[in-house]
Amino acid sequence: MDGLPGGAEPAGFETWAGFSVIGTLSFVLGFAMNYGSICTFIATTELVSERRPARFLALAECAVWAAVGYIVLDTLPTMHAGWSPLLHMVSAAILFGVGVYVNGACVFGSVGHFGNGDLEFGFTFLGILVILSLDFALEFRPAPMPISAAPPLALGALLVVLSAFLFLRLGVSFKSETNFRRLTLAMGTIGITSATLSEFAPRFSITTSVGSMLSIPVTSSLIFACMFGGSLVSARIRGHRFSLTWPTWGSVSRRITGGMLMGFGALFIPGGNDTLLLVGLPMGAWQALIAYLLMVAALAALIVGFGSAARSWS
Repeated sequence: MDGLPGGAEPAGFETWAGFSVIGTLSFVLGFAMNYGSICTFIATTELVSERRPARFLALAECAVWAAVGYIVLDTLPTMHAGWSPLLHMVSAAILFGVGVYVNGACVFGSVGHFGNGDLEFGFTFLGILVILSLDFALEFRPAPMPISAAPPLALGALLVVLSAFLFLRLGVSFKSETNFRRLTLAMGTIGITSATLSEFAPRFSITTSVGSMLSIPVTSSLIFACMFGGSLVSARIRGHRFSLTWPTWGSVSRRITGGMLMGFGALFIPGGNDTLLLVGLPMGAWQALIAYLLMVAALAALIVGFGSAARSWS
């Protein structure tokens, strides 16, 4: 069934069945993002400031898990648009990294922070929506053509790679990390759930879903409502860590500005860090690797120059 980017809203009985599956998967995705306290900003801060690479290795595992999911489900990871020319992509990836720093979290982290009661992170997605809305109205780029590609490795080889990442992360986690199991469960859940969601919402990514609110508002709104709901429930289960923080004008303006910078970057890569990890890398695209590394490099340079208060919450 076609439910999201590139397809029409499902009709008849399939509407409710499809919406139920999409809503459940989106809830699980949001729950896992909060549960694992996963965010590229946090991972980069730990790597640069504390020489702790475990969370970065976990992000790599997430991409491998997604590739495993695509193979098991016999579906192709699909980008909603083809890759931009290299110069545009390089500039956009750096801009996205600046946006992540200004915002204080990546796409994953923004969902997780929202669940913790930091409601201003909802405005991050408003900033992204502003840019994608302008593109929808003014056509900053040519009409996008989707691209698909099978994961470059067979299932057996991917499981070997995944095992290597797990053992490596276990090795670097003995003295500095206490959440090995939590991260492992969260990364596996995010990767597999994202691949499964793409079966019901073609060309799914969180960033793509923001733009799809303009053309497929019901499904996209359902995804975000359930994803934020899952993040909130995850935080409530941890109970004592949850506290509701009402936005201030300063925090709202920062999230919107960061979201707009991330939106511009995502428009011309195309895709945010979620798309790169859960779609681009599983399809073996060198562009996804280059864009992600450049985004992280820009973020790391800003952390070295101006510091970072980013910390995991679980």
